[in-house]
Amino acid sequence: MTKRGRSWRDRRRKAKQKEEGVLPASLMSRDDNVELMRWLRKNGFQETHLVLTDFPDTGRGVMATRNLKAGDCIVSLPENLLITTATVVNSHLGQFIKNWKPPLTPKQVLSLYLIAEKSRGKDSFWYPYLQTLPTSYTTPSYFSTAEVDALPPAVREATLQHRRVLQGSYKSLKASLHTLEPLFPDWKAVFTFKSYRWAWATVYTRSVYKRGPGWEFLDPSDPDVYALAPFLDMLNHSPSVQTDTDFNVNSKCYEVKTETACRKYSQVFINYDPYDNVRLLMEYGFVIPHNPHSVVTFTVDDLVACLAADRNDMSTSKNLLQKKRELLSQENLTEDLSCSAEGLSWRLQTALQVLCMDHDSICNWWIVLGQTSQNPDLWSAARLVAQRLISKKLEQHCSITQIAEKVLDPGSSLIGVFILMLLREDLHILEHSLKDLKSQTDDSIDK
Repeated sequence: MTKRGRSWRDRRRKAKQKEEGVLPASLMSRDDNVELMRWLRKNGFQETHLVLTDFPDTGRGVMATRNLKAGDCIVSLPENLLITTATVVNSHLGQFIKNWKPPLTPKQVLSLYLIAEKSRGKDSFWYPYLQTLPTSYTTPSYFSTAEVDALPPAVREATLQHRRVLQGSYKSLKASLHTLEPLFPDWKAVFTFKSYRWAWATVYTRSVYKRGPGWEFLDPSDPDVYALAPFLDMLNHSPSVQTDTDFNVNSKCYEVKTETACRKYSQVFINYDPYDNVRLLMEYGFVIPHNPHSVVTFTVDDLVACLAADRNDMSTSKNLLQKKRELLSQENLTEDLSCSAEGLSWRLQTALQVLCMDHDSICNWWIVLGQTSQNPDLWSAARLVAQRLISKKLEQHCSITQIAEKVLDPGSSLIGVFILMLLREDLHILEHSLKDLKSQTDDSIDK
């Protein structure tokens, strides 16, 4: 029998992938990835049917080397390979940070530890893992001024708030950094804001949920539930898969079980949670196309402004309007007012109907809204206000998007790509919602 060589086997594998309709991917042979896997295995990580891979659509990710079925445990990471607050407390840093004032939060503790270990280079136990981490991120603290200015107002404010939290976090611990001089004589050069921004983003974007012991010396306002998990953090997010992730107290391993089958040579995903693209961008630094959880949000003031557009509408009288505002607040109908690709949310529809009620209806609002069939006159009025609301927001977003397309250069910045994707998705949602509302109006006229 003729002996088949490696080249023949590679060609056969690629042909099989093509037949199965699998996206082409190149196995990553970078030294840092090779060293990571060697280090993981040396420290108790069990072999899996997953390999680190570079995918054309998502970049670095994880590929299955065999078919995976629902219920399979795809990752089992030993506790000694997790970076938690317990790791830090039992390290060289532990005795120094316990008495800091104000007390540190778990995120601050992990961030300091990452900086400390990174500065130790190859002397750090975590060196093979640290070498695989990004050197920068696409989270809000890395946005340029032009990129911040290109965002919609609500997202821009969320970005600025993210930055304020980061700056406040660094400022609160900066006064205590000098106590680390016995460990780091050049502490000023090590624990800079730039290095802290990197470490903070690493913790924010790559942590998994694992409840810690709740150290008494930590700030209780921030729960101790963060852990950095080498290799596991290479799994990318998809809203279309279901996974079960948790720490197994019996095996002492952090485990990931897939509830969604995955074909051989395909990328393996996990589901972070049902997040819209704004939250994904703020917390993880990316957006995904056609995200089913994406929404465009509104404020009560947005609704009221569109209601007041009709000066002859008695529902906008000052006293009645104040009563409606109080009712919306009382019934928790002032938040999460949104529309999606599926139309207006129940909360937005309800808030609009409350705002369109006359004096008699508002006194019995729970009866009116609780009727088996929708009040056609009330919903007709609410639908007209909704059309004004969506039209106004659509006009604003068109203007914002046009400016962003002129200012941002997606060819030189991945952040610019994500912002433009976010804006265009909002436009799609608004256009679809407006079309749906107009269709409903036409149908009601025909009837």
